Amino acid sequence: MARPVSEYARKRNFDITSEPTETAKAKSKTAAHALSFVIHKHDARNLHYDFRLELEGTLKSWAVPKGPSLDPANKRLAVHVEDHPLSYAGFEGSIPEGQYGAGDVIVWDRGVWKPHGDPQQTYKDGKLKFTLVGEKLTGEWALVRTRLKGSGDKEQWLLIKEKDEIARPGDEYDIVEDQPQSVISGKRVGKPTEKKTPAKKAGKAAPKAKPAKADKAAQDKTSSSTEKASKGRVNVADVSISHPDRVIDVESGTEKVDLAHYYESIADWILPFLDNRPVALLRCPDGVDGEQFFQKHSERLAIPNIKQLDLKLDPGHARLMEIDTVQALVGAAQMGMIELHTWGATSDRIETPDHFVLDLDPDAELPWRSMIEATQMTLAVLDELGLQAFIKTSGGKGMHVIVPLRRQADWDSVRGFAQSVAEFIAGQLPERFTATMGPKNRVGKIFIDYLRNSRGASTVAAYSARARPGLPVSVPIARDELEGLQSAQQWNVGNLQKRLRKLKDDPWKGYANRQRITQKMWKQLGVEGR
Repeated sequence: MARPVSEYARKRNFDITSEPTETAKAKSKTAAHALSFVIHKHDARNLHYDFRLELEGTLKSWAVPKGPSLDPANKRLAVHVEDHPLSYAGFEGSIPEGQYGAGDVIVWDRGVWKPHGDPQQTYKDGKLKFTLVGEKLTGEWALVRTRLKGSGDKEQWLLIKEKDEIARPGDEYDIVEDQPQSVISGKRVGKPTEKKTPAKKAGKAAPKAKPAKADKAAQDKTSSSTEKASKGRVNVADVSISHPDRVIDVESGTEKVDLAHYYESIADWILPFLDNRPVALLRCPDGVDGEQFFQKHSERLAIPNIKQLDLKLDPGHARLMEIDTVQALVGAAQMGMIELHTWGATSDRIETPDHFVLDLDPDAELPWRSMIEATQMTLAVLDELGLQAFIKTSGGKGMHVIVPLRRQADWDSVRGFAQSVAEFIAGQLPERFTATMGPKNRVGKIFIDYLRNSRGASTVAAYSARARPGLPVSVPIARDELEGLQSAQQWNVGNLQKRLRKLKDDPWKGYANRQRITQKMWKQLGVEGR
């Protein structure tokens, strides 16, 4: 039996508009997940804001003529309109003239919403109360159905900012005036208008530069060391690269030889983080989309120029590996390596870690703004403890916070301290953080992963590429760069050289393994008897 045509589909001609078509309503997800929200700014016949909440496999939608206000006294009219498909959340573009809602559309805000109580019941009762965690809107809000009669049969609701620390008087601050731009593209709509552009369906990920096939400067630097070898092979840094034209990342078009060039070009930056330290390789012989496997030991695989460490470092296993030259770095790329992960200790003092890592890993639905704030909060706690910390993008979804240490405490002590820091932060801000592993514990939150601080565990190295579409890179940044960071995947193998050329100073200037974990720090975290 044919599915009834929805009001959303009935109003649109998808042969003309590039708005997303409606598929079968999403089934209720069995796995725990955060509920998303999005606010579109829509320059149709009248400029307005479309407030949308994910609920029951769709986007419940309200048209808010004046947009949201942070003033609890300004109760904004919100006209309940037809449900939109979840795929509409990322839509930006221009709806053609003659079509329903003709005009420009941008994503003004997005993030997750946390309902108070049963959302299905409170929606049915006409009194939704919830917390927003967005790029622009945060804090406590309410949507309340009224008895007001509008045009047609559309319900009239009110969007109300609840009284909290985020609320501000309307005569003091107007967020829609102060922040008119899209959180995806940076574009603006309405007066002053911008030239209309062809519609496009924007993804949920924060904006990132499209990877170039290879950075021109990197090509210039490495072309002199690239020589034709035997048929079907080329030499990079005196390492013979087989199948050099094999595409390892479809999104960017990067070939195997391009990745070898990348690692040659950043050798001076990455080798200090690899030197004298056990390394594990994430190998992807068929590229990002193929099978991936993690290799911690040298085993029987002959990786060109790689250094094999003393068997005593990891009893009962094959030898651990170390990469200490550009030839070993390129040799690993020859064997299908994309990612490099390092231990938290050097091989000469393997039982005393020289740093610990807090890996801030967010629910995928959280807006990037939440990650910046979470990193700032984590740094503030470490500052209060008297520990200097350094930060880098993960190249995935989150951020890595690294605290260098004097080689003094053993693995159990360092891991225990990192765990105590994570649990302290999660205890102080349970609505934002969790220190407990598992997807159900991370819904709408950021997991502070302290488990990378165990003996034998590892973390992706600074300047390592990641085996993800676009080949993003894990990149150290200075603290004063954090506020302007757009994404954990802001840099990739195609554009990192541009950043490095512009740097006036080392982002991690002052990094030194001199700090100690003290009894006072344990007590500050509420841990006695250490």
